Amino acid sequence: MKKILVLLLVVSPFFNVFAQNINQYKYILIPETYEFTGDVDQYQLNSLTKFLFEKEGFEALMAKGKKPADLKQNLCLALNTVIENNSGLFVTKFILKLENCNGEVVFESKEGRSREKDYKAAYHEALRDAFESVKELNYRYNPSDQSVAVAAETSPEVIEDQAEEMEKVEEVEETEEPTPVKIATEPKAIVDAVEGGFFENNGQQYLLKSTAEGFALYIENSSEPIALLLQSGSGDSFIYNSLSHQGIAYFDEQGNLVVEYLIKETSKKTTRIYLKKDQ
Repeated sequence: MKKILVLLLVVSPFFNVFAQNINQYKYILIPETYEFTGDVDQYQLNSLTKFLFEKEGFEALMAKGKKPADLKQNLCLALNTVIENNSGLFVTKFILKLENCNGEVVFESKEGRSREKDYKAAYHEALRDAFESVKELNYRYNPSDQSVAVAAETSPEVIEDQAEEMEKVEEVEETEEPTPVKIATEPKAIVDAVEGGFFENNGQQYLLKSTAEGFALYIENSSEPIALLLQSGSGDSFIYNSLSHQGIAYFDEQGNLVVEYLIKETSKKTTRIYLKKDQ
């Protein structure tokens, strides 16, 4: 019993300091789309994020919506929402992060999980599970000198750039056809030569491992694959199967992995290229 009390006394001060730090921020900004989703508020994930923050007492705003006057004057009053998607093929795994105006992570949730097969149900369950950490903060806005200090550390040029960025309305033209990818004249030889290895897409590192049926694609250092590539009858292409998408995959003449799939909700074709990295 004494050991438990000592542990609580040691842990509690650190948690209280952390909670007080969050309490100094007045707003939470929610992006219109997350990096791992293909459309604005796809699966209503962004709307659910806003709802869950508001339920816990936060003043949540869409990042590209109208901003209050005090936020326009001081962008450091807000925290930006990031969802880190560590999902594997069979388990959806989310970590919720809050970043300040300098891009520093000031809060990171536990890993929210779901084994639901339906994408929307899995995303919602994993997000709600991650929000259990947010509930423990018992957030109440409490302005202090420290929040002003945070703003002072950011140069006027950076604040101006961030303000301009917040006012921009990015119009992503999904209907445009992706840039054609030149396929090797002998793709089967490239497939035989590529026995896995390291790849990169959008700054994220991936590992491709050969299997009896084709390949398994992993986020670097992850124990579960995010997608399986099953060799088709011709041997020149693969059936691509991930938690959220199904399509085809093949290797171009440089050995890069090219994945093509259809976003079911919008019936729009998307192409992702994983660049082959030297080991």
